[in-house]
Amino acid sequence: MKHVLYPAVLALGLAAMSLPGPALAGGVKSPWQLKLLESCKSAAFVADTQKKAAAKDIEAMAALGYLHSEACGVPYDAEEAARLWLAAAGQGQADAMASLGYIYGEGIGVEESAEQALRWTRSAAERGNVRGLFNLGVTYDLGLGVPVDKAEATRWYRAAIAQGDTDAMHNLAIMLLKGDSGSKDEKAAAALWKQAADLGDSESMAQLGAMAFWGKGMDKDLVAAMRWWRAAAAKGDAGSMFFIGLMYETGEGVPLDDVEALTWIRKAANDQDPNAMVNMGIRSLAGKGVARDPRQARRWWETAARKGHGDAMYYLGLLLSEGDDGVPQDEAAAVRWLRQAAQAGSADAARVLRQSGIGVVTPGEAL
Repeated sequence: MKHVLYPAVLALGLAAMSLPGPALAGGVKSPWQLKLLESCKSAAFVADTQKKAAAKDIEAMAALGYLHSEACGVPYDAEEAARLWLAAAGQGQADAMASLGYIYGEGIGVEESAEQALRWTRSAAERGNVRGLFNLGVTYDLGLGVPVDKAEATRWYRAAIAQGDTDAMHNLAIMLLKGDSGSKDEKAAAALWKQAADLGDSESMAQLGAMAFWGKGMDKDLVAAMRWWRAAAAKGDAGSMFFIGLMYETGEGVPLDDVEALTWIRKAANDQDPNAMVNMGIRSLAGKGVARDPRQARRWWETAARKGHGDAMYYLGLLLSEGDDGVPQDEAAAVRWLRQAAQAGSADAARVLRQSGIGVVTPGEAL
């Protein structure tokens, strides 16, 4: 492989806004679940629930099943949770139905079955259960055991939204931004994220900050972008911490302040944000705001690369192609990382591989 000289200082600016991933079935914590997670801290509540469940009270059976699934006040027991939910669902308890839909889809405590997952999820949704409504939307959105049907996904998401479900708002906003349910509608997407953000959803706050920064679905407003990102960061959203740091690093909408930038970017990286890890790797290699340390740069990039970050793979490949203080040259590893970066869609990695006379792996192609 021809050696590729990398610059001593690499610049990473604000990249174009990328679409967030959808919230997935099972990730929703309904009011019913949240109440149980708080109540199970009481030994008296747990004992009373166990007593009522033994007497075949369907609400108690559904609740005790959830406690077993979360190891909250009782030992974790997926099979016992499934048994209790089957008993309660058989008598019409909708939360138990939604729970069964999820565990059959994942094979938790029961044999995995797409047919049973759909059956129980639909049963819960048809009874107006918010988890069932959302999970059925996800089922059609992603084609989980059924053909992808964006119109059906939209219908079920809207039913969940009517009950204030922020995950459904988030997923439908993604569909509107992509045009999955017809023509693209950035304003409607922004409105849904605003609705979810006002209800305290940190992921929607983060996305609303991106919409404001780029002027998508609203006028470009850097002050609003910073406000929403700060709100999300206060709730622990690492991606928002990173973007706050980048605003200070680039002077976008705020005074240029690399000390403040480093504070936010380092915090985001420590909270496992891969974009921030890439930035910290660049800083470590260049000695920008931190001591120059190629070994630390390698650690940051390896961690981000293992999370699937294409830029991290690319920078790691460049570093290993030449080696640096404390980082031995390793051309085999360099090629491997560059090929993975190209496969992940990095045009820079593909260019380096072509210039080096090495075959390029196109996005989606098996390595």
